[in-house]
Amino acid sequence: MTKLHQLAELGQAIWLDYIRRSFIKDGDLQDLVDDGLRGLTSNPSIFEKAISGSDDYDDDLLRLSARGKSPQGIYEALAIKDIQLAADVLRPVHNETDGDDGYVSLEVSPELAHDADGTIGEARRLFQAVGRPNVMIKVPATPQGVGAMETLVGEGINVNATLMFSLDQYDAVSEAYISGLERLEAAGGDLRAVASVASFFVSRMDVKVDRLLDGIGTPPAEELKGTAGIANAKMAYQRFKAVFSGERWERLAAGGARLQRVLWASTSTKNPAYSDTLYPDNLIGPHTVNTLPPSTLRAFRDHGTVALTLEKELLAEQARLENLEDLGIDLDRVTADLLTEGVEKFARPFSDLMESIARKVEELEPKLPRVESRLGRSESTVSRALEEMTEQNIMGRIWCHDHTVWKPEAEEIVNRLGWLHIGRAMKEALPRLNALVEDVLSDGYTHALLLGMGGSSRAPDVFRRTFGVRQGFLDLSVLDSTDPGAVLAHLEGLDLKRSLFIVASKSGTTVETLSFLRFFYNRVLQMVGRERAGEHFLAITDPNSPLADISREYSFRWLFENDPAVGGRYSALSYFGLVPAALVGMDVERLLDSALTIAGACDGAVEAKDSPCARLGVMLAELAKAGRDKATFAISPELASFGDWVEQLIAESTGKSGTGILPVVGEPLGPPDLYAGDRQFIYLRLTGDQTYDAPVAELEAAAHPVIRLHLDDPYDLGEQLFLWEMAVAVAGHRLEIHPFNQPNVESAKSQARRLMERYREKGELPRVESFPPDAELLHDFISRAPAGGSPSANSERSYIALQAYVPPTGRTDATLLALRTALRDRYWLATTAGYGPSFLHSTGQLYKGDAGNGLFIQLTADPVRDLDIPDEIGSEASTITFGVLEKAQALGDWQAMQEAGRRVIGFHLGADVIGSLNRLVEEL
Repeated sequence: MTKLHQLAELGQAIWLDYIRRSFIKDGDLQDLVDDGLRGLTSNPSIFEKAISGSDDYDDDLLRLSARGKSPQGIYEALAIKDIQLAADVLRPVHNETDGDDGYVSLEVSPELAHDADGTIGEARRLFQAVGRPNVMIKVPATPQGVGAMETLVGEGINVNATLMFSLDQYDAVSEAYISGLERLEAAGGDLRAVASVASFFVSRMDVKVDRLLDGIGTPPAEELKGTAGIANAKMAYQRFKAVFSGERWERLAAGGARLQRVLWASTSTKNPAYSDTLYPDNLIGPHTVNTLPPSTLRAFRDHGTVALTLEKELLAEQARLENLEDLGIDLDRVTADLLTEGVEKFARPFSDLMESIARKVEELEPKLPRVESRLGRSESTVSRALEEMTEQNIMGRIWCHDHTVWKPEAEEIVNRLGWLHIGRAMKEALPRLNALVEDVLSDGYTHALLLGMGGSSRAPDVFRRTFGVRQGFLDLSVLDSTDPGAVLAHLEGLDLKRSLFIVASKSGTTVETLSFLRFFYNRVLQMVGRERAGEHFLAITDPNSPLADISREYSFRWLFENDPAVGGRYSALSYFGLVPAALVGMDVERLLDSALTIAGACDGAVEAKDSPCARLGVMLAELAKAGRDKATFAISPELASFGDWVEQLIAESTGKSGTGILPVVGEPLGPPDLYAGDRQFIYLRLTGDQTYDAPVAELEAAAHPVIRLHLDDPYDLGEQLFLWEMAVAVAGHRLEIHPFNQPNVESAKSQARRLMERYREKGELPRVESFPPDAELLHDFISRAPAGGSPSANSERSYIALQAYVPPTGRTDATLLALRTALRDRYWLATTAGYGPSFLHSTGQLYKGDAGNGLFIQLTADPVRDLDIPDEIGSEASTITFGVLEKAQALGDWQAMQEAGRRVIGFHLGADVIGSLNRLVEEL
């Protein structure tokens, strides 16, 4: 017996808040019904994602458009067909339960929320058009909607009363239902032929109240967070029991009238600090319905608890509501605001849906596919791999969090798949992001500095470089280097009194990030004093991390606790990426919509062969297995920084267990005869840009495999972020590796920690063999590689990695690029370059975890001026400097590379970094 069957025995029916044509036709809905699902709800937002994010409806869209249907006419035709199909699947449930369950809900137009007569007319029309006894018409519980409900019930139309937040609303809705039944009885109607539910919204209550509690900020307020929604729902259930008892109801019940069950809606957890089964676990009771989105349904089926909980701790729940009132939170005002906001949210997705339909019809005109390729002999291999994935339902299993897609063990997989659903959660978080922006702008902040490393810094840097700064918003910089020159440059470029510091670390223990925090906090402390220093800081971290504790202890302005199931390199569409994006004035919602659209095109209902994410991932992996393991990127200049983000994602996810795909980013494209058979080329092209059209065409003509990705607008980066996240996860499956861990990253960190402890004890670091820059030494080092030489040598070819522990400046970028080009042209080898220690958190995993073909050139320099790192926040005491930290990290990485059996040579550039590198380039 499944958990859903167990809930049914306790009197609770589980409905699914999701619909899509292929989900119904492919049998996925039937599978859930077999497991105990007893109903389904829909709304314009769900239809919008289904229509815009898949090709399920494309033929119907074109057919209906050709018949002159408007977007609203198209929507109704598509929705009615889906509702009919779903109702037919659920009809046996309706029959078996004698009409108590098996319902599918369809909304009236949200534009009619304040129009009783319009609602009545549309509900009649939709109910008749669907033509199924097990359909419910969703009507919002506005005063006008409540008035319409009585008429509709009196006519025998099933009603789902939605957007309910308060007990007063519940009283009005239940009265409308009972009065409607009395009208139906008086007209000689069959009372058993009509059913209704009263949909009480839960998590939205917590989102609203928690925001008010954050503003209060006291310990009693903190204790009440996450309690309002459940307490409010439990009080509504008590009202339900009182209403549906007594002489008036018993007379109707004797005539066959059905209870108007309470339905719990908005039951996905919006705050990642709360359990993902918080609401399903705590609202189980007889005569109730719980409608769950797919992610919450999966979570409950996996680890939810089946027990009667709805009437537990009623006195305590009532006390919590009273305590909220005592803190000054007006719950009547809260629920009134929620209804107003709910009607607006009710209307906005409908408007978005109409726009999406119009846009999708236009997009279906012949145009370039989003992902296209010319793979030569590898095309058949890729096709077979996609067929295998389709047979094994890999995409569906990924969306169901099935860890066996990658490994038999669940460790670091099931708790690293939050990125699949983070886009939807962040849509819910948009009001909080908007509040942050309003808060800091109103206080006169003009600049922001992100203090991070690896996954917490890459996406913000991409957003800043791609979109710039919208007028009136914060100018963002990113510090992810421990080089004292880099730290000093940021310090000197800021007006500390008008600067906000974003401290970003998933674990909350990242040594570089905490070092930055101590350094800049002390500088701000000197400038504004202890009482106001915390106002200049916000933290982004996992719940209950050490950084979260620090943010509370030092009264940071904001704390964003991210979903802990989102890994660092997969965090671009979470708070880690979107807080900085909001501060520079990006349209975050537009970015998320782009990501959600491609997610819909790659979800579990789409076969692998039809999924752009699956196809891209399979191409990456199968080409790599064929020896083309150097994924070389050509990216339109406006989007060039995206390469730095995708470099980390690919390298840290695939470089392990003796395999890997090397991302080659920023290396200039050369003529085809420069490249051996170890390359695959990926061309990200922004519409209208022709920078790489000619050289890419030459590569294709020379039979090099080329994958083309088309972007119409910079905001299509949202699409690219999810596309690559899923593609790399798929590539991990095909390469038979674990794409979500990073087993070799810790080795360099551990060595660096030991070296810093040695420095604190002895005041010195050990020496390693390092040379002045010398072209002959470098040539000898490279020439000894087992897979160098001419492009004709393809098998397990080496690559060259420049590891630069030097100040990251524009001049250094240009000089390293010149060195890469000279090395590529002379030795026909792929090249990469990264600044230390940042690359340790990205390509560093691949360098130590792949097949060992890398040639590593470590570049170090003398700092022009060193800076102390405070031992503690607010303390002047210091036992280590940024220069020592950087050197310890370079030495630690050297030792870790040696232990991994990698080939490394070190060049010390002294104080003249640019001059030394230029001389090396000239000698080459």
